Amino acid sequence: MPVISIRSFDDRDNQNMLEIERLCPQGDENCALGVDKKDIIARYKMYDNWDVFVAEEEGKIAGWIGLTVKPASNRNGKYAYITEVMVHPVFRRSGVATKLVKEAEEKALEMGSSYTYSYIYESNNASKSLFGKLGYSRVGEIKTPAIPTYKKLDIPPEYSIKLIDKTEIVDAVGLINKYNSGFMHFLPFEAQTFEARLKSVPWYGSENFWVVRGENNKIVACAGLWDSSKLADIYYAREPTAMKIMRSIFGVLNHITKVPKVTSEGENLELLYIADYAFDKRQPEAMLALLKHLSNLSIDMDQDYLMTAVDPEDGFLAVMKKLKLQIETWSIFAKSFEGDLPAFNPFYVDIKDMIP
Repeated sequence: MPVISIRSFDDRDNQNMLEIERLCPQGDENCALGVDKKDIIARYKMYDNWDVFVAEEEGKIAGWIGLTVKPASNRNGKYAYITEVMVHPVFRRSGVATKLVKEAEEKALEMGSSYTYSYIYESNNASKSLFGKLGYSRVGEIKTPAIPTYKKLDIPPEYSIKLIDKTEIVDAVGLINKYNSGFMHFLPFEAQTFEARLKSVPWYGSENFWVVRGENNKIVACAGLWDSSKLADIYYAREPTAMKIMRSIFGVLNHITKVPKVTSEGENLELLYIADYAFDKRQPEAMLALLKHLSNLSIDMDQDYLMTAVDPEDGFLAVMKKLKLQIETWSIFAKSFEGDLPAFNPFYVDIKDMIP
């Protein structure tokens, strides 16, 4: 009987793993997201501590798992994020996924993690069942709202919106830290660490980060745009029925007025991620003005959507809802290695974690 062995990732695995990933969209027969990328570990290179383990049977790759270990908010502990579990369809229901998760948990423990968690696309019942059987609990959810960008929006004249310059980083960081205070997994920035983040995330940088000034020339909102398509393109491998109906309706309306584009099954979603957003909670209109500005920029860049990932109670979601939205849901599954799990609400979503 063939034996499944687990080993560390090797650069020579890249092409075989890419081919397997195309066979493994996230979801079910009614709705599933697929990914297209050139470098299977591109997302991991943004993290300080990461590992990818490959399952193999007689020299054939059966699947793999990836994880990263991060410092906890109090800097006294660590936790692990399981980024993905992929199993070739031929090897499913043979225990490969279970072995991979256990291997990742052993590594997480070895690196001092007190718990581990993962995001699971709402329609991916197979993954939810797997993690449930392995002792994980659904501890919350996050939303991934997307704003269709198809029509230029008017921006209130009372707000000054421009790219950040070096002298403004301290003020922007102060606003980001204040906005996210109390959110689980948020590690406050310093000016230097935020500058390093802007530089370390590919195709991000200060040239893609905007600030809004209101009365007294004070920064009251900020956000960055990240072109994650340079790492991975997302598409509907199986498009939900609602999207198909919407495309049919918009196809008729398009002859009369401008309407959002609805991507077809298998067509890449052209989108930009909104990253590191924050605003003075007494001035949500400033954030709305910035959203409109980013939407207009997105149109100029031939992008179809602005997207982000948020806790359902995050005030930013309420601001986004003032514009037309499409919203997907992801479940958070977590498992403690020692003691009780911490509360996952409110929850800070590191935008890097959402890249497939």
